[in-house]
Amino acid sequence: MPRLVTRLAFAVLLGGSMLHLRSVEAAGEPPAVLPALAVSPTVPAPLPPTTHHVRFQHLVPPLEARADVDKEKPLAPAETGPALALGECVAVALERQPSLKAVQASMAATQAGYKALLKFGTTATILNPDLDIRKQQAQRGLNASAAEFQKAHNEIVQDVTRLYYTAVYAKQAEGVARDLGDQLDQLIELAKALLKEESDPKKLDGLNRGKILTMEIGVREVRQKQAEARIGRQQAMAALRQVMAVDQATFPFTLKDDELPLMAQKVPITKDLVVEQALCRRPELALASAGVDAFRLEVYAQGKVPFKRKVPTFASGADIHAKDIPQAVRTLKEYRPGGVALELPPQLVGSKFDRVCRAMAFSQRAEAMFENAQSLIKLEAENGYLEFELTTEKLVLQKEKLDLARDIQKSARENQQNIKDKSVVVQAEVLATQTQAAYLDAVLQHLLALSALERITAGGIQPAFPGR
Repeated sequence: MPRLVTRLAFAVLLGGSMLHLRSVEAAGEPPAVLPALAVSPTVPAPLPPTTHHVRFQHLVPPLEARADVDKEKPLAPAETGPALALGECVAVALERQPSLKAVQASMAATQAGYKALLKFGTTATILNPDLDIRKQQAQRGLNASAAEFQKAHNEIVQDVTRLYYTAVYAKQAEGVARDLGDQLDQLIELAKALLKEESDPKKLDGLNRGKILTMEIGVREVRQKQAEARIGRQQAMAALRQVMAVDQATFPFTLKDDELPLMAQKVPITKDLVVEQALCRRPELALASAGVDAFRLEVYAQGKVPFKRKVPTFASGADIHAKDIPQAVRTLKEYRPGGVALELPPQLVGSKFDRVCRAMAFSQRAEAMFENAQSLIKLEAENGYLEFELTTEKLVLQKEKLDLARDIQKSARENQQNIKDKSVVVQAEVLATQTQAAYLDAVLQHLLALSALERITAGGIQPAFPGR
């Protein structure tokens, strides 16, 4: 009987909801929107022990203060606040980025585990003959954590650099499009006045209403490019704020640079130099090397325990963290091989001989992973150098094209009074602006290639970006 009552109540509720929806559709009213609730943790953050020293540095108000500010005042207008240079944006990102804080927390946990192992004395060593080897594995875990931190650090520096110069490029491109649009508007007004005043088509040198309409279409295209650049600036600034972990309402800022810098190459960069620096400095190789050592030590650790049938491995302590393995990409335009994942169960079962044999097989897999990581880093270094070389050549060619286009623009402006067909002047202006836009894009790609080389070589090649 209670079950029947429950079913009837559910049917009445469902029927009432359907009738309400139908009445809303019939009346043409939009569906109601439920209030949005912020998603946040409900358990208070635990406080560290009194003997534990924690250093807090907040360059902007914390999340709790941000929520109060958002309720009290509207969002701050765009492009306000202090002008930050590239180095200042990098410093804020390295201080506040949550992903880097997460890696630091992992390092602290690994350090705490290592210190806990060091506290075990002689008695624990007798009861656990593999304890000394576990301490060595924990030390490799410290090396892996340090490598992980350096990897995250390098990626954040590249992300900030890329987004910073993308925002600068968008603002500069918007200015170029705006100037061209204003110039075309003036030329169109002159062409309309000539067409209205001159009644003899022969004296107009081919100027007609069709060409004026074509010029107006060109103006709309230029305004479209201007809007794309403006929105692109806002998107790049939003992404930059995300990397820096700041909010526009509480920490508005603008960028110090208004134009993309031209980087002078004082030290020759060769492919061999890039590959050598990458293979010697990349933290991914240090991480893979620590994994190989830990797996080799696992073979010795299993051999230290003769009589147990179940022996935990270092995977149970998670000293060597699992990493996302890059997936292979093989298309007509791109080739990127995938990586090899680590594999180790939390415990090995069987006799001493069986456990050692199985641990040795996992160790050989780790060695294969290290070799694969070396080949992937070498491939990335070679591709990064070739991309840098390509952007350098493109930059030189685009500069030559820009000089030629400006000569054409200058000639058209000097003879503007004698040219009645203003579409000729418009073509010269458009050509010069298009070439300038292509040149700005070449400068941006060159800067991004330099930034990629810095990450690929883990700081072995350090471009002297202004303000950093």
